Amino acid sequence: MRPFSIRLFSPSGAPDGILVASRDDWPGRAVIFPRALAGEVKGRKEYQQPGIYILVSSKRMYIGEGDPVGDRIDSHVKHKDFWKKGVFFTAEGGRLNKAHVQHLESRLISLAKHANRVPLENANQPTVPALSEEDHAFTENFLHEVLLMLPLLGFWQFSEEEDDGDVAQDDGDSAANAEESAAVSTGKRAAMYSSIPQGLQFKLTSRNADATLEVVEGGVLIKTGSRVASPVTDRFELDVPSYAALRRQLCESGVIAQNGADWVFTQDQFFASGSAAASVARGAVSNADWWKGGQGKSLGEYIREAKAKA
Repeated sequence: MRPFSIRLFSPSGAPDGILVASRDDWPGRAVIFPRALAGEVKGRKEYQQPGIYILVSSKRMYIGEGDPVGDRIDSHVKHKDFWKKGVFFTAEGGRLNKAHVQHLESRLISLAKHANRVPLENANQPTVPALSEEDHAFTENFLHEVLLMLPLLGFWQFSEEEDDGDVAQDDGDSAANAEESAAVSTGKRAAMYSSIPQGLQFKLTSRNADATLEVVEGGVLIKTGSRVASPVTDRFELDVPSYAALRRQLCESGVIAQNGADWVFTQDQFFASGSAAASVARGAVSNADWWKGGQGKSLGEYIREAKAKA
């Protein structure tokens, strides 16, 4: 994980007013604003661009997208009373389009549900749109940077609690999920994965799954052609509803598709954690120890080593 700096600009000079966050090494821009100043945000150029937005109070949150993003925020100023603060992300040079922001919205909602820090006002889980390989990689990289920035901008709602019930074992194995306990927040987890040698590959062969995983910066990729277990276990929806929802989204968007009698990944797919990747591949609640590397060393062991060095 490389170091980075954020540039904060206060257009009015008031520290509790509108703030614009940017980085020299990233095309994204974040605009943070209190609800009381929503009217002043309208004059900014970012308001007229495609983007994603997050509206929060101390107890609730709403995530959305818009093209332009400002039209949707205007609607929520009129029709949603709960929120006190908002942030929206756009990109310079027209780098984000409608499909990009729909993908980002769906992924952020899934991550928020998994973190389970505050109730979501979103009634539905949006479907992940089909993206080209290049667009998918760009959007996931953009999401990675957003997740790194959010805690620094005061939005903690995507940070996970240390004890996450979503990672309990389905077969009575009491092995702790080191990955989730090490990653108290999405940003910390991304940093932890980035400390593991990039390019390491692991295999998962369980139930009727046969999947290959590669460690990349900030997370992992399940590789094209990996076979997932089918059907899922009876308790999958009950034990890990967020991972079950993610698997459904990947099937609906064609990222996981039927090939003869098998269900396989049609493209490389990024996951923020090995447990998410294993759970989707196995169709059962799983942790990073299901991914076995060379000489039998699991991804979970690498994670525990990274935690010990942190």
